[in-house]
Amino acid sequence: MATLPIPVVVVALLTLNLGLLVADTNSKLSREKGALYLEDLLEEPIKLKVLKPANTYGTLKGKRYLGTLRVGQEVTLLAISDRAYRVRGKAQQGQIAGWAGPTFFRKLEPEFVENLKKAAERKKIVDDLIANEEVALGMTGDEVVAALGKPTKRASKVTAEGKSDTLDYITYERVPQSTYARNVLGQIYKTTTYVKVEKGKVTITLKDDVVASIAESENNEDRRDRGIIVPTPITIY
Repeated sequence: MATLPIPVVVVALLTLNLGLLVADTNSKLSREKGALYLEDLLEEPIKLKVLKPANTYGTLKGKRYLGTLRVGQEVTLLAISDRAYRVRGKAQQGQIAGWAGPTFFRKLEPEFVENLKKAAERKKIVDDLIANEEVALGMTGDEVVAALGKPTKRASKVTAEGKSDTLDYITYERVPQSTYARNVLGQIYKTTTYVKVEKGKVTITLKDDVVASIAESENNEDRRDRGIIVPTPITIY
């Protein structure tokens, strides 16, 4: 059986209930509960061939008929659910984007579909960590920066074992320091200056752009992780 020719980023999770997926309010598409939207996961679109005339509808429940996709054309796959695909293609009425049953199109590899589900579940975990400004083992360098911002310091090293990066996130506080002196009249007066002192530090080590370790200073009160381990991304071609 032929495999899809484009790269897909996936992760090794055990299972996923599509009904638990949270809609992305930034999406250009209206979202249906229980559907998996490919724009969240893939950089390149998926094309499917129409095998027989496909009636398409505006909702997963088959409401609001949009048109019938012509046989033989390639349509763009926008989303999948357990019972239908959302695709964009050409009907007699013009370009439409709607839901139709999977049997109308070239079949997707079951492994590909399962990998998309796993990638979506990983994205949910990572998005939650980023929203809470937290990091975890298994996150990528870009995901760490999205969660914590630009590091205070960064160092890179390349060895026979691969590339490693160290990201330091240092927090400071201003500590007042008072000194006493005499003015020209011999009177004692006090001056206060503020010195920037390191309050806490988080050191993140990336191995081949994946978080391999997280070290925190003992006086760091603002913990950056909850002991979560995120499955490492795997690129499948």
